[in-house]
Amino acid sequence: MKISKKGISTTIVALTVVLIVVIVAAAVYIAVNPGRTTTVTQTTTKSNTVTSVSTSVSTSVTTATSVTSTYYPLTLQAGGSTFVNPLMQVWAQNFKLYTNDVVSINYQALGSGAGITGILTGTFMLAGSDAPVSASQLANYTANGPLLQIPETLGGVAIFYNIPGVTVSLNFTGPVIAKIYLGEITRWNDNAIAALNPGCHTGSPTCVLPGNTILPVHRSDGSGTTYALSNYFEKVSTDWNASFTGGCPCYGTSLSWPSFEIGAKGSSGVALYVQQNPYTIGYADSYYAFSNGLKAATIQNQAGVFLAPSLASIAAAANAFSTQVQANPTFAITNAPGASSYPISTFTYLFVWQRQGNQQQGYDIVQFLWWIVNPTQGQTYGPILYYPALPASVVTIDQSLIQQITYNGVPFLQP
Repeated sequence: MKISKKGISTTIVALTVVLIVVIVAAAVYIAVNPGRTTTVTQTTTKSNTVTSVSTSVSTSVTTATSVTSTYYPLTLQAGGSTFVNPLMQVWAQNFKLYTNDVVSINYQALGSGAGITGILTGTFMLAGSDAPVSASQLANYTANGPLLQIPETLGGVAIFYNIPGVTVSLNFTGPVIAKIYLGEITRWNDNAIAALNPGCHTGSPTCVLPGNTILPVHRSDGSGTTYALSNYFEKVSTDWNASFTGGCPCYGTSLSWPSFEIGAKGSSGVALYVQQNPYTIGYADSYYAFSNGLKAATIQNQAGVFLAPSLASIAAAANAFSTQVQANPTFAITNAPGASSYPISTFTYLFVWQRQGNQQQGYDIVQFLWWIVNPTQGQTYGPILYYPALPASVVTIDQSLIQQITYNGVPFLQP
């Protein structure tokens, strides 16, 4: 088609006006509906480092970078569980990369108790905990409710120790561990421990049970790890339950421990104390044991099998309670049935209010949560740090919960 010079001038002006109108309209639409724009991805590889008590874990995972302007340049304040902190730091780093350095997550590992307090009082926009929030805790905080409790990963509570001359994994049962923490078993060569470890005897090059006093180390702060361990004790130890004079429930995030024991702050604090002091015993997520060279015990499960925490044994515990978790995402998976199940396994949760009061914060939170539970995105980082990927059935539950998050009654994501 031929156009005269005069026609070109007129046409260019007209086209320019139309183009400007289209661009402005598109910009307004994106601002109002940021989640509806098209996302193009490109693949890059980043190396990320997480530091524990005294060692660094380097994770090299392919990160998909979102080439989009739909994220709001915010720093989301979050905090809570130390159990999941190694993974949370990797998630925060890689989600920032995914958003082209637009969204930052400031996750403070203060303990599950602090996480629960922080989300209830508004200090945190997002909180982590290995213990669910109870109805009584929520009673006075309903303005932004309900509080969504999203299982974002799972792990195993490892029992670890520092016994000079013992370089093998010792066998324990739940009742024996409970008696140690009750102060009823006080020496490493106690008959109850020796009977479970017949290979440990005088003259053994790798396992001699000494007569030294056992020094238990527990969490001094509100802890979801303590919640999981004590929940397990309630299921397997009559001695533990009898020690609660007011009756059960016999578990919680904060407990009254015997006065001779050592309290340490955070999972890293427990691991550090055990690492530096002989004849101690402690508990934390398996990451803290394995990354710091601590020897983790093998614990007898319901089927009578002694198992250490591993990706397979923790995942088996979750799968054993699949029906219960489908009905109640905060169902405790401790003492799971099955020969392959590690008995002190637990989900850990992220808490977020369903009704968001800030549209931009709410939008970024939803995008972060959706990225975390995605099997090809956030979930790929867990196994590197000893956190199994979520079962597909739990991912479906999580996605349904995330789709319930709203601003002014309108969901950020459509089913």
